[in-house]
Amino acid sequence: MATSKLREQDLAGKVAVITGASRGIGRAVAMNLAARGCSILGTCTSTQSINLIASLNQEIDALFQAGHLPRTSKTIGITANILSATCAPTIADALAGHFASRVDIFVNNAADSRPGTLGELTPEEIQESLISNVQTPVLIVDELVKRRMFQPESRIIYISSIRSRQPWSMQLMYAAGKSAGESLCRTWSQAFGGKEEKFSFMAGTTANSVSVGLTQTDSVMQCPPEALESFKQEFITLQSCPQFGQPEDVADAVGLLCSRDARWITGCVISASGGGIKIG
Repeated sequence: MATSKLREQDLAGKVAVITGASRGIGRAVAMNLAARGCSILGTCTSTQSINLIASLNQEIDALFQAGHLPRTSKTIGITANILSATCAPTIADALAGHFASRVDIFVNNAADSRPGTLGELTPEEIQESLISNVQTPVLIVDELVKRRMFQPESRIIYISSIRSRQPWSMQLMYAAGKSAGESLCRTWSQAFGGKEEKFSFMAGTTANSVSVGLTQTDSVMQCPPEALESFKQEFITLQSCPQFGQPEDVADAVGLLCSRDARWITGCVISASGGGIKIG
């Protein structure tokens, strides 16, 4: 794992919502943004995971102390299950309670990647996959728009997967959901960029998806050894950089999209996969 470091405070005063912030890519993204002065509202699925977000907050405190810089931001963890019908209002209520109803960055990281085997799918599996990967992100963005919480030049980022372009019969719904997420970003970018008067309060907002390859997260490493080896053979052999991706590799790409330097990038799919998928 890369060593965390204090960065230029270009996100000072901003607030980011990151779903699934307790582990893996979500945690790395939270650390990247927080090290730049951003406040974080991180979600997780259980009260046990709240402790992991609390430990993240302590790491951020230590960064600022080591850098002899006063910290003006804060990190709050809440439970908000992406399968729950109350996920979106729970997030919005927390923003109202802790961050004066403000959000500048929304990173949709939490996802349902369960296998969905062709010929064995159940209606419940299909529904839960669609709720997790499509319906809940839509409802979160809609709730934040409805309450006019998004600020001018906000950033919406959907964590996608190279699985949306590299099919596997065991993940029909996951691939379909990630493809849908990429499409959502194209429509959000069109609506929120400043062309529609209805959304003028958040003009200049960008929306992009980040297509992630095989990354060394807890969930990936918990796969059965034979499955993990199969994934390595499938993905790493296709990459231009033939190695396991790290959560920080993805977080740096997401962090770039959160910066003002990325203000002219919107409606795009950015590949953060070591060249596993080449988009252009």
